[in-house]
Amino acid sequence: MFKHILVAVDFSPAWPLLQERLKALTAWGTERVTLVYVLSSRYPATPEETHRPHYQAKLSELAAELAAPGLTIDTEVRSGEPGAVLTEAADELGADLLLMGCRGHNRLHEFFLGSTALDAARLTRQPLWLEPVADSLVGADSRLLMLATDGSDAVGGAEALAVTIAPRFQRRMAVTASCASEGCCEREIADAQRHLDSIAERIEGLETRVLDGDPRRAIAEEAKREKADLIVIGKRGRNRIQEFLLGSTAEAIARGANCPVLLVP
Repeated sequence: MFKHILVAVDFSPAWPLLQERLKALTAWGTERVTLVYVLSSRYPATPEETHRPHYQAKLSELAAELAAPGLTIDTEVRSGEPGAVLTEAADELGADLLLMGCRGHNRLHEFFLGSTALDAARLTRQPLWLEPVADSLVGADSRLLMLATDGSDAVGGAEALAVTIAPRFQRRMAVTASCASEGCCEREIADAQRHLDSIAERIEGLETRVLDGDPRRAIAEEAKREKADLIVIGKRGRNRIQEFLLGSTAEAIARGANCPVLLVP
């Protein structure tokens, strides 16, 4: 599944939650973990390269805490724009998953997608697990996996990954959204349901729903109502000329969700 996970480390108070998530994910059969800290060039006072040994030592301490039989743990300190550096590292090192925390939510605030997470989401070639930084681990029970799909070729990777990880969850659901109340024809709704039914042939016990409304709101709201533990959604790819595009629906769901989001190129 995720044989090699690259973890973005920032030594913030959020690390214990990210560490807890990492331990849960490595139980799915991970063989290698790479912890990466980026000496950011984004800030006015850029950390000096002379600080590198200090952060390398701190990464080594974290690696020691994560040590487990059969698990190889590597550490790296890199420099540059964090989002770009992390995605480049994941690509260069052949990671299967990039795991990073993003600014969290509480009862009074919506989920806020930080600039580093947003950059990584737009640039990544690997699946990106965005872990909300909250008071406790969100979506820790692996009860409900929610796949959000529009039936296009662009989400084929997300659908395939959902098929792979579905057995890890107690409930599985696939949703799509159509603006039925705003004039979507019955044929479009029927086509959407047929696509969901085709996914159900690949995932045992899959629940399917065609939601009414703008997908940028309807999917996140449904995930909240159902208390989803993870949302899996596809993101747009790129060609050699264009920059990566996250897509308005994927970005809105990543911002509006109150559970982890797995973005799949």
